[in-house]
Amino acid sequence: MLSRLVSSRSYSAAAGAARSSSFVAPTEEKVSRLPSGISVGSIDNAGPVSQFVIAYRAGSRFEGADEAGLVHHLRHAIGTDSRNYLGVKLLWQTGSIGGTLNSSATKDLLLVQINALRNHAPIALSLLGEFAQPALKPWDVIDNVTSFKNSLAATDPFDATVELLHRAAYRNGSLANSTIAPLYTAGKVSPKKLAKFAANRLVASETAIVGVNVDHSLLLQFANEQNVIPAGAGSSSIPASPYIGGDSREASGTPLAHVAIAGAGVGLNDARGVAVQAVLSAAIGAGPATKYSPHTGNGIVTGSVLKAANNNPVGIAPINISHSDAGLAGVYLVAEGSKIESYIRAAVEGLKQLASSGVSGDALEIAKKTAELNVLIRGENPTTLASDRAAQLLASGSAQTPVEIAQAIAQVSGDDVKKAASKLVSKLSVGAYGFTAHVPYADQL
Repeated sequence: MLSRLVSSRSYSAAAGAARSSSFVAPTEEKVSRLPSGISVGSIDNAGPVSQFVIAYRAGSRFEGADEAGLVHHLRHAIGTDSRNYLGVKLLWQTGSIGGTLNSSATKDLLLVQINALRNHAPIALSLLGEFAQPALKPWDVIDNVTSFKNSLAATDPFDATVELLHRAAYRNGSLANSTIAPLYTAGKVSPKKLAKFAANRLVASETAIVGVNVDHSLLLQFANEQNVIPAGAGSSSIPASPYIGGDSREASGTPLAHVAIAGAGVGLNDARGVAVQAVLSAAIGAGPATKYSPHTGNGIVTGSVLKAANNNPVGIAPINISHSDAGLAGVYLVAEGSKIESYIRAAVEGLKQLASSGVSGDALEIAKKTAELNVLIRGENPTTLASDRAAQLLASGSAQTPVEIAQAIAQVSGDDVKKAASKLVSKLSVGAYGFTAHVPYADQL
């Protein structure tokens, strides 16, 4: 579950819907589990551009109490020297085949991605294997401090708010560990500590290799014969992180208040629950899909907030976050800080209405179709498709096809949504960033 996982960001799919509501499957989808422990997955839509990802079960939740920000530092080491090649040579070779490199991290995963034209797939895979095993030389770690500080300065308020929501929801649990490192850690994480973490987590049994628009046999050949990922298993299982609920907020100089209100959801290991949560998020609703649209958005909670706003500007989006074994569902608001309180209370009233009355009839069908559309549109992007599939493989050892996800959403009932909403409102968490003076606490809602 990668990235900003809000609304359409919770699960991936790669199929179109026909007028008869039957879905067109991709050309080929395969999953293999190798003796080394590596999970290999592929989706071949016969496209001309291949996308590859190596995902490690090495997200921020695996950081120790004295390792805050370690994964963020490790992510910035992607693109530096590997054990076999200079980083500048690897980057030059990537550019020479028209490829692009990206690294990202979630609570669960550290991901390294590369894309290239399909006829350069073997070269791209070899490069990816090198990038995914940085040597973590002391001078490389030092050189990355400037870019690390720049990334912290460019932190989006949305990301900061979602991290605060996790801190409130899981408190001292592993899912409260932030993917955004504290500024005081810049230049303070030693190469030895990074190397120790990498040796423990960037190993075969904690790895998934996923390709989109590539022959499955090529991925298997790479995983079996060419990859440089060390054999072994991580020293610990996924740390449990029970949902607790509460508040976390951070004031800043902006006049806007960014507020995330959520309750307990489901993890990727609950396939049916993920489908239900997708419909719940669609029923919560979102603002207009296009800028300056006269349309007022859709959904029960959205309607409640827009009524309270009385034509004042307010941004609304559903929160739909699924980690490997836990999740959050709720609503995200951004508005002028001095007016945010009434919008928050209206949003919570909308959530409680969903929990008490549920959703049925045309409203349920609209929510289900919206959820299906979100899943299918997300799957059009091979980058997110590859990372989402890797998240599924590492969460449960298997992966639903996009068609199966859409079909599961079609089977969701109004009672399913009501139960999920009741679970959501039973204990709320509030994360707030910006002008927080008028943001109510969870126990006031």
